Amino acid sequence: MAANYGVNFNISNGAASPIKVQSDTPIGIAGAIKGASKEMIYTKAGYESVEAMPIFAFSNVSKAKEFVNDLIKENNLQDFRLLDTLECINLQNVSNVIIISFFEESEESENTLTNIVNAIEAFKKAKHKTGFSPDLIIAPYYSHEAGVKAKLESVASSMNITAIVDLYATNVGEAINTMEAFSSKRLVAAWPQVQILNSQGKYAYVPQSPIIAGLIAHTDGDTEYGFSDSYSNRVMNGVTGVEHFIDFVMGEDCDADRLRKSHISTCILCEGYRSWGGETSDEDTIWQDLARVRTFDRIAIAAQKASFKAIDKKASELYFIKISVEELLRDLKGAKVLIGYEVSWDEERNTNANISAGKFYLNIKMMNNPIVKQITLELIYSDEWADDLVKSISES
Repeated sequence: MAANYGVNFNISNGAASPIKVQSDTPIGIAGAIKGASKEMIYTKAGYESVEAMPIFAFSNVSKAKEFVNDLIKENNLQDFRLLDTLECINLQNVSNVIIISFFEESEESENTLTNIVNAIEAFKKAKHKTGFSPDLIIAPYYSHEAGVKAKLESVASSMNITAIVDLYATNVGEAINTMEAFSSKRLVAAWPQVQILNSQGKYAYVPQSPIIAGLIAHTDGDTEYGFSDSYSNRVMNGVTGVEHFIDFVMGEDCDADRLRKSHISTCILCEGYRSWGGETSDEDTIWQDLARVRTFDRIAIAAQKASFKAIDKKASELYFIKISVEELLRDLKGAKVLIGYEVSWDEERNTNANISAGKFYLNIKMMNNPIVKQITLELIYSDEWADDLVKSISES
């Protein structure tokens, strides 16, 4: 409390506050182990069993693998799919938070679908229960089910994150036809399954979704602003083959080209097995570039957190919010994440009535550095150097 007499002083911040963009990429996995009950999982974690199915966060994929591996061994279980899923992520050389939302498999398929849908829904409360919120969510071995895919899309949309789903198809045509049911910037579809040396030392086909999730997480962490890059055209570590052959001929119409045109992320053999995709199925072509979607997501979250400081403060504080957002975008432009930007108060919506009500609208216009999708090389024959040939012949 200020004194009534003498000299008082106040210290305040008159500069733009730095805004930090999220740089980590927690991966959420909805998974089950046949025979593993809720009680087994809680006991292994050192907790008493409660009504809700467990959802745990691990500081890295190695810790998650250790937990799942011990759970299987200690209870003499024979289902290694979740362990293989973690191994797929581990093979991409990432060290990020893993969130596993467990569910129980039932003898009745309908009950299993209900359980997995509930496990996916639990990601919404992951921050409260584990301290971490996923940026990517997957449900390997189950996401080809229409109901599971729909739930992944719903949760990803509500959380403004990305879900990766695996398609079930026996050929390219079937995979493309399956995409008729897709239209979302929150979903990446992958096909076909790929072959790895699994956790049991055997070659097996596994869904692509955990590998793509690992690739995205690796790309995000590769540089300070890796989230603005694409995971496509990168080697899928650990992949030794594909379940269905994908024809890839550079510069020609082929299976890989047709799949990608249909917004399906696939695997091609070209100097190693590589990811080939990175497109969503959104009806607006602007948001069919996953890298653009995720770039705008991260900028939006960072600006939202910074602007939160001004809520319930005097309107004069908004000056510093605008400056802080501009500083963030200037930094991103300098890092080649953005090509350009413009920040301004909306003259039409900031009416006297809205201002009196404490409602303010800030427009943030920007263009990200686009991902190269196609390069056309024009090879043109010309005889303009014919005189040089004649001259060299004459002098010889």
